[in-house]
Amino acid sequence: MPHATDAATVSQHLDAAFYRLNDVIRITALSRSSIYRRIAAGEFPPQVSLGGRATGWRREALQAWIGDPSGFRLLTSCEVQQSTSGARVRRVAAP
Repeated sequence: MPHATDAATVSQHLDAAFYRLNDVIRITALSRSSIYRRIAAGEFPPQVSLGGRATGWRREALQAWIGDPSGFRLLTSCEVQQSTSGARVRRVAAP
């Protein structure tokens, strides 16, 4: 039986929660060095740890940057709180 790609599989891939570096390069048309230079300057969303040595970019963060690249500003205010169950929760706010 031939392998068929259905619309749900394609949609699931396009709606990934995190994008790896090669995906970000393809989506943004920026080079690897440009991405990291902009991260250092606070002009591009930073990557997040996915566990081990793997990192990725959140879909929402990339969409915010794509929507307004020149107006993107890194969120700088972060407060760590303890939840009632004992878990640490970060509250991030715009400057």
